[in-house]
Amino acid sequence: MRRMKPKPATVLGVTVLCVVLGTVAWELIERLGAYLDQAMPSLTAGPYGFDVGVLAVWIRFNPGSILALPAAALLLRRL
Repeated sequence: MRRMKPKPATVLGVTVLCVVLGTVAWELIERLGAYLDQAMPSLTAGPYGFDVGVLAVWIRFNPGSILALPAAALLLRRL
């Protein structure tokens, strides 16, 4: 079977989806750690983004965001 090259929109979409899911997962892990009284320090950097008056986009980066990038690469290899 011949491998198909994914389109740029697919690559961007999968990467953004994985980064957002990684960010949310890390946030849940931090909150669960704080709930269980283990005093996990916050490693979040941000928020980074832009505000054009009508449209505002912000993202918070944390270790979950960075760890999700290899997951996105593996997922793209499977497509």
